[in-house]
Amino acid sequence: MNKRAQIKEGIFYLGEEPIFLVTADYPYYRDDAGNWDDRLKKIKNAGIDAVTFYTPWRHHAHKSGDKIELDFDGRTQPNRNVKLFLELCAEKKLWAVVKPGPYIHAELTFGGLPDWAAAEKGSGIEPLVNNKGEPMLDPFRPPGSYGRPMPAPLCKKFKAMTKEWYRSVYDNLIKDSIYPKGNIIAVQVCNEGLYSNGPAAITDYDYSDSALELYKKFARRENVRAPRRLSAVKKISDLRDYLDWARWQSEYMRLVYAEFSSVLRGKVPIVINLNPPSEGRGLDHWLTRVIPENWPGISYGFTNWLRPVSEDRVSFDRYSLLSKRKRGINFEENWGFSKLYDYHFQYPVVCVFETLLAIANGATGFNVYTAVNTASWDDSIDCQHERPYPDSSPIKEDGSLTKKYEVLNLMSLFFEVNGPEFLRCEPDATVAWGLYPPYAYLAAWDIPKEDWDRFHAEPVRCGYEALDRFQRIMRDRNGDFQIVNLETASPAELKRHKFIALYGGFFMDGKTQKKLASYSSAGGRVIFIGEAPHLDEDFSDCRILKKKCSRLLKMEEIGDIIGCGNKKLHVSDPETQVWAYDNPDRKTQFFFVLNLSTNAGARHFSYEGKKAAVVLPDKSAAVIKIKDGKIDSVFIKGINEMNKTSVVPEAAFGKDRFKAKTACDVLALRQGKKWQIKISA
Repeated sequence: MNKRAQIKEGIFYLGEEPIFLVTADYPYYRDDAGNWDDRLKKIKNAGIDAVTFYTPWRHHAHKSGDKIELDFDGRTQPNRNVKLFLELCAEKKLWAVVKPGPYIHAELTFGGLPDWAAAEKGSGIEPLVNNKGEPMLDPFRPPGSYGRPMPAPLCKKFKAMTKEWYRSVYDNLIKDSIYPKGNIIAVQVCNEGLYSNGPAAITDYDYSDSALELYKKFARRENVRAPRRLSAVKKISDLRDYLDWARWQSEYMRLVYAEFSSVLRGKVPIVINLNPPSEGRGLDHWLTRVIPENWPGISYGFTNWLRPVSEDRVSFDRYSLLSKRKRGINFEENWGFSKLYDYHFQYPVVCVFETLLAIANGATGFNVYTAVNTASWDDSIDCQHERPYPDSSPIKEDGSLTKKYEVLNLMSLFFEVNGPEFLRCEPDATVAWGLYPPYAYLAAWDIPKEDWDRFHAEPVRCGYEALDRFQRIMRDRNGDFQIVNLETASPAELKRHKFIALYGGFFMDGKTQKKLASYSSAGGRVIFIGEAPHLDEDFSDCRILKKKCSRLLKMEEIGDIIGCGNKKLHVSDPETQVWAYDNPDRKTQFFFVLNLSTNAGARHFSYEGKKAAVVLPDKSAAVIKIKDGKIDSVFIKGINEMNKTSVVPEAAFGKDRFKAKTACDVLALRQGKKWQIKISA
């Protein structure tokens, strides 16, 4: 029987077998087609399951007069032969994730869109406009150059153009290569929101006529208006316009994803790649737009592109929230860009640390972006960036292998061997943060306290000064948690959590109040920080939860009240960050250990009373698997190339120990009484 590729609850499956998906991006359109075979062979040998690749519209489509010619087989240029590229992937037993955009960023001119997709005057294409009526211009154009207006995605003409592009990619590349007939296991739609602007403010887009027309149908209220700025809130009913516009953000994204990917629906798994929230109040804006529970048929995935999380705690927190918002695959981890983004990323230890942080927080796979340096593209797709692109990938532009390649091979093999068992484990956390999206809808507007005082309510919080502080408190105590959408979660989903904590507001819809009250009656504990709701969604009296919840006045009390919800894992040092995953039925645990300290040495913790330790250099990381109370597998990054420090890797769990013979990066797999060991020194 053929196994179908599918993604369920953020986990990739072939049939009923969960696969921890290790992928690598290869921008074939930037390389000489003669290099493809060699580079793909090396990607496969690194332990990679699948290649991800954009198919740039700009690269494959050319306009001659009014006629658009498409090239997917290299008739006009060898490195446009993406059909051959896909065949070579299949020959190497590499699955493929195709990314047709339409906008892809990828440091390409106009984000990979063809010039005729610009919303120029007379084009018949609406521009994407902000609350001031200003068109969004190409955000990544060279400094001082002309900025093409970005198209409004739901504009009738651009939408038709995009759907025609998707149909062409589907007919020419995807249709006959979907797994199990071929090797395509998923297709990514869009890129980091619309134009890599997923974290943008709710007033940044989209006020185009096409979007506003749909918004009015969505709001279903007479005289509805799209607020363009915050005005004085004089009465409680004034909040409705702000609530509706913020609620529209997620629905708007659903419409875009659904329209662009309509030709794919039901034929192949569809994924997205969301980028992290901005700092501060930006978290609330992000939470209004990122509600994956409202996107049926679209699987959550994410990227990174922050400062190094081992060096910057704000980036650490933002990336953790992105990874934790919903389980899914990490589709872009920076393994190659040190000049364009941050010099730290030339060092393997930084890439490993980032990757393991994402997995610790819930990622069900990771991506090496990019696996290969490239240096053979033409100016029509990029005349701005220097060669090679990027500058420090695991495989160099001449095909030679680097230290990163060796380390990647060790880590990939760990998850190749242990991935399915890891995915059958659950995070050792009984606490959930109750995400109530309407609180984000209002918090994003940053309404002044004096306006709230007019109707005797406390300012509503959700992300900023709420979820972000909760996460910091929990991590400082090495407490893990999950995020549950209170609006969409079923009673069974709520029941998984012993505690549900949230920053309360004066209102909550009656259905959700009843759901939480039932959860409380069944033994769960609801903890409101701030006030408990006393009104429903219509701002009518509704006090269902008043007697069914605990109330705290200060966020700082949360750790003491719930004890971080975790009595199994104990870590005394907050600079030793540990995450535990457990499968009691299989007597299996996984521990992710990250050293935030500037000191090398043993990082100590205990689990169910059993002492454990991992010897790490500063700012490094490890993952350990325990089976039947003994160490079964370890991957330890024993060398910090950035700081030129190293240790002899060692792990201990109870009386069981593993120790390498020299300072190195090490993968060790127990085989009976012996160890299979691979190192990179």
